[in-house]
Amino acid sequence: MKKLLKRKIGFGRFAVPMWFAGLSVLIIAATAGQAVGPVLSGGVQGSTGLVVEQSIVLDDTAASHSVTGADDAVVTVNDDGSSFTAAIEMHVGDTGILKLAINNNSDADGNAIMELNVPRGIDVEVEASTGTTLKEAQLTRSSWLMVVNSGNSETIDITIESKDDIKPGFYTISGRIVQVAN
Repeated sequence: MKKLLKRKIGFGRFAVPMWFAGLSVLIIAATAGQAVGPVLSGGVQGSTGLVVEQSIVLDDTAASHSVTGADDAVVTVNDDGSSFTAAIEMHVGDTGILKLAINNNSDADGNAIMELNVPRGIDVEVEASTGTTLKEAQLTRSSWLMVVNSGNSETIDITIESKDDIKPGFYTISGRIVQVAN
């Protein structure tokens, strides 16, 4: 063992005893562990993106929206469920009912304002469908406040009536739902 420890390891022109090389490796290993310890015991930090969407939205399936009392109709809803456009074919003086399915995807009751863009010569009336827990009240000529219970899917009826003196032509009704704070 003494012979082995007295042996020298050469590094080019340089030579060191074997015991010195062994001791150097042990010291390096011990200090490396000391440096890694505090690094690993520290916290992990980072950031992530977060998108919060409104929870009161229109149902995105076309079958959930219907129009009665019209010759023909099509209702489209945008991707995030916050607005719709209805193209309805009616005769002068006819009355139709547009039924829209509204979902509350939250775990809490929510409030929303439905704003409608209705051309002159067409009257609309908004009411919660029979048997629903949805509550609504008219705020202005073209906006209604709604309260939708948590986790519910409700239906709202929009009664559309063209006046007797309206000119025949194309009329589009569009609307949007804006969630407001409780």
